[in-house]
Amino acid sequence: MNATVQQLVSLALLAATVSLLGWASNSAGPPQQHSFAQQLEAVRTGQADEILVLTAQVGDEQLAQLAGLKLRRLELQHAHVTAGGLKHLAAVEGLEQLVLRDESLDDGGMAMLAQCTGLEVLNLPDANFSDQGLAELRKLPELQLLRFHSARVTDAGMREIAALKHLRFLHLIGVPITDAGLIPLESMAHLESFYVDDANVSDDGVERLLTALPDLHIHINQEHSDRDPHRHTHHH
Repeated sequence: MNATVQQLVSLALLAATVSLLGWASNSAGPPQQHSFAQQLEAVRTGQADEILVLTAQVGDEQLAQLAGLKLRRLELQHAHVTAGGLKHLAAVEGLEQLVLRDESLDDGGMAMLAQCTGLEVLNLPDANFSDQGLAELRKLPELQLLRFHSARVTDAGMREIAALKHLRFLHLIGVPITDAGLIPLESMAHLESFYVDDANVSDDGVERLLTALPDLHIHINQEHSDRDPHRHTHHH
């Protein structure tokens, strides 16, 4: 693939995932037209390949109904599930994008999510896993975008992220890393975009990261870094 085509592919993926993440982080979001049961029936009959539940709570019982179905995208903004419920996602065919907001999502739940080996986009905007849970993501060979919040992840967890060889987009929300956590990311030559909000990183730490990855698109607390090479080329 030549450089121009690769750039277009990257921009297309970024546009699609920014749209996805925008829905996940915007409390208004797109209007919810159908209940979980209605969307489930549409998937079962081949009329749809995604389920988006933005207001209703979804639990283990609903996840069990997904096993064996073909589903490309699943977004659950008010989930309350256990590892026992999440294990059913491994039996979903073709799952590429997952948004799961569940403040109880722990290391056991992450081990179940890691069985969804086709995931390309994983958005966990409110979770409670540790570095050990983050390490489970090494089992996701296709993962290209990772967005998460967990106050239990530390600088050591960034070494687990650095091991994700196909990761191109990373967004950390309220993850209490310091400049030490940025150092492992310096090896990620494939990383294209890095957003970090409410962390304990300094200008010097960001400067060092951009020296190692001069083409990296970077936001710190919703603002471009002065050295971001892309700060004048997009509108978000």
